[in-house]
Amino acid sequence: MAVYNREPCLRTFQEDLELHLLTGHVHSTPTYFIMGRPVHSEAPYDEITNPAIKFDNPDCWHIYLASGDITAFWRHEVIKFPFVSWERNNVLRVHPMDRVKEFYL
Repeated sequence: MAVYNREPCLRTFQEDLELHLLTGHVHSTPTYFIMGRPVHSEAPYDEITNPAIKFDNPDCWHIYLASGDITAFWRHEVIKFPFVSWERNNVLRVHPMDRVKEFYL
């Protein structure tokens, strides 16, 4: 929730949480928290970053929000996809899942 307190966001944390519970996945443990959803890696930025949009043929996990030690998340990947994406400083980054897992595991 600290992200929502320190920078402008389109929705509240509660609204984004509820959207991810409907269209994606939420992992909350004592050591990490992740909200993400399946997307298509070549979709436009506005679609990938909008948690209200569901994709018919996803090939990528979009990590919308993450905190803590997310190493465990990569071991418990719910659905296997070839790509993973996230935003840093409002720049969308898409990487091969295997390379990201090598970094974390």
